[in-house]
Amino acid sequence: MKLDNLEIVKGFNRLFSKFNYIFNFGKLYILTGSNGIGKTTLLRCICGFLRPESGSLLWNNITINIEYNEYAKNIFYLGHLDSLSPNLSVWDNINHLSILQDIPNPFIEGIDLFQIFHLKDLHVYQLSAGQKRRVALSLLNLNKKSLWVLDEPLSSVDKRYEKVFIKLINDHIDNNGIVIMSSHDTVHHYKKASTQIINLDVIK
Repeated sequence: MKLDNLEIVKGFNRLFSKFNYIFNFGKLYILTGSNGIGKTTLLRCICGFLRPESGSLLWNNITINIEYNEYAKNIFYLGHLDSLSPNLSVWDNINHLSILQDIPNPFIEGIDLFQIFHLKDLHVYQLSAGQKRRVALSLLNLNKKSLWVLDEPLSSVDKRYEKVFIKLINDHIDNNGIVIMSSHDTVHHYKKASTQIINLDVIK
């Protein structure tokens, strides 16, 4: 994945100008920076949800706008919101999100790394913030997409499930995947040789 001369404008604010970067397979990239610096906007641009003012995003040396449908098949995106429907059950949410992301349902294989199976019949509005996040993170269980784009994935998640998440990230990197995520917490439990910190305050 390559960012080529990227310029991103939000409202009347130019967030990035002539931003160049290459994201390599088998690596974890952690975006840091002050609030409002553009972490979420950059992640959404990488996913193709927002178009840059100028410049290009390339996947396998092809501009993503040319073959976006093919590019999208390679992306798993988790925003800072959980994208869950509050009036549906946990089970229905997992089924729906699994279909949208083209991921096998984690419950079907009996894999419950984030221990949400016992919550499956509850409506999402009945869950705590931490439980909601674990439901969203459970889609990582069987996810085989090569590019994971995650916005503050560990918000509201306690230490026990942070360890589960970190193992999934490290395994994905070992399998030659790419992870690009924003975080205020650059903990050193990820594989140091495969991790790069991108401080957007410095880039700006």
